[in-house]
Amino acid sequence: MTEPQSDADFFASVVAEIENEAQIRATSGEYPRALLRTLDEEFRRWLPDSASQQGIEESIRGIELASYVDPVVPIDSRSRLGRKVKYSIRRLTYFYHRHITQQITVLGIHITRPLRLLDASLKQLSRRLTALEDSLDVNTIEREELLAGLSGGKLTEDLSAEIVTAMSSVAGRILMTDSVDLDLLRSLQNPGQSAYGVGPAVIPGNDDLELRYESATDHLNVLPGQSLAGLILTGMTDRLSLNEQLRTLRKALNKCAPGARIVIIITLPKYWEQLLGPVGADLLDGRPLHPETWVHLLKREHAENIEVYKASDQSSALVTAILK
Repeated sequence: MTEPQSDADFFASVVAEIENEAQIRATSGEYPRALLRTLDEEFRRWLPDSASQQGIEESIRGIELASYVDPVVPIDSRSRLGRKVKYSIRRLTYFYHRHITQQITVLGIHITRPLRLLDASLKQLSRRLTALEDSLDVNTIEREELLAGLSGGKLTEDLSAEIVTAMSSVAGRILMTDSVDLDLLRSLQNPGQSAYGVGPAVIPGNDDLELRYESATDHLNVLPGQSLAGLILTGMTDRLSLNEQLRTLRKALNKCAPGARIVIIITLPKYWEQLLGPVGADLLDGRPLHPETWVHLLKREHAENIEVYKASDQSSALVTAILK
């Protein structure tokens, strides 16, 4: 026979069940996040121990109530003489109690005023973040589904040959990130060169290749400055958002030594539209940039000898440059 469940355990199980169902609805996209957030706020409002659940507002009210001191001391007593004595003492010391009360009240006001200003600022920030989250959350599920099964155009033989030619004069470490082409990486294993690949989709186990299973951002964060003689950016140029692409490019170039050879592999935007249709291409989290845009960005980073090569099937392109 099972032991009877206590009220606290039963309530905890109900709360956990509701939160789990809300998480499922939020993940599936069945209900808008704004609606779920409103329901969650109302739900939290009526939980026991509401003072701890409603946040700083209840704490401020508690401070305001505690800062009020009544200067009129009670004079109740079991004996008539005791009441008279207490009444006399209260009359004689009332001015003193009132003076202390005024100081404590002023202290409470000075304490709660900055707390209320802080609370108002936090609420305003929360509203702005909520609006930003809602604007970024539109079609998140559709984008994730697209990205999950997304594969850009396969690197053609003519572009692979151009990359090998561009990197032939490089002596030192060459980094390829983050959609690593194993055949191309093998072609770059020449005397004086040390090419390796980094990315979340690499498959370790190729004994003849140096592969690292990690994100490009994490790897670049720990990479010493000017440690790269060559850089091949691929994959992230198709999938990352515009801001992420710009940050990754700047961070990667900061890890390159002067004279480093830069190669950027991009899938042409028209290919994405042919592959996904106009709706899918528009909903893509990071819409691929045109070769002309990468040329502009590299010029802004003081690169020179910039060349553009397009694949024979017009699915992808290369932008090569030398870092000053």
